[in-house]
Amino acid sequence: MSDPRSQELSKSLAAVNRRIDAAVASAGRSVAPELIVVTKYFPAEDAVRLVRLGAAQLGENKDQEAAAKAKQVAEQLENESPRWHFIGQLQSNKAKSVARYAHAVHSVDRGKLVAPLSRGVLAALESGERTGSLQCLIQVDLRRSAPDDGRGGTAPDAVLGLAERIAEAEGLELGGLMAVAPLEESPLQAFERLAELSQRLQEEHPTAAAISAGMSQDLEDAIQCGATHLRIGRDVLGERPAPR
Repeated sequence: MSDPRSQELSKSLAAVNRRIDAAVASAGRSVAPELIVVTKYFPAEDAVRLVRLGAAQLGENKDQEAAAKAKQVAEQLENESPRWHFIGQLQSNKAKSVARYAHAVHSVDRGKLVAPLSRGVLAALESGERTGSLQCLIQVDLRRSAPDDGRGGTAPDAVLGLAERIAEAEGLELGGLMAVAPLEESPLQAFERLAELSQRLQEEHPTAAAISAGMSQDLEDAIQCGATHLRIGRDVLGERPAPR
């Protein structure tokens, strides 16, 4: 791992982990959240470097890129392949593909995704492309007044109904919640609401305790509010290249 890019990634990964450790200590937590490094638009070679540097969980936003990258990384790493987290807005016609390689989907935000994901998982189990259930997190829109602008995320008052559908679906595991902090308010306030919603969800589904929140700019606030998973891209990999 002596090439310049690996050394660069090693330094930035260490710096992010120091931030996480400091935020965990400041919040008085005993357990650190899991780090998902978002490799969107970066080549498979960077994903391989990250896994060899100890980053065992990687995130992707688009199925076409993620499916190809997961295959390339698996071919290069064999038994060291990472856990892939699909964190982008998901179309139902991509569910079968995502079910082949993803450990978790963080962006389930409507009921019509549930059946295609379930069918995709069952098909992947039958073909041997996966060996276990697919963890599903419900993406919540935390904006106080959400316009109909096509952005992902279900309304907070729809979470419990969607959770029930996921929990009942064969091959799916209800994992918890995911959200992005709105631009119009402080991340801390938004993540506090997400934590409250998580508590209500766990009253109905005690094992659905995951909270996927926090990116490069607001990971400290997310940790303060109980995030169990952080989605960090820029501060590890640098500025994203233009999509190809």
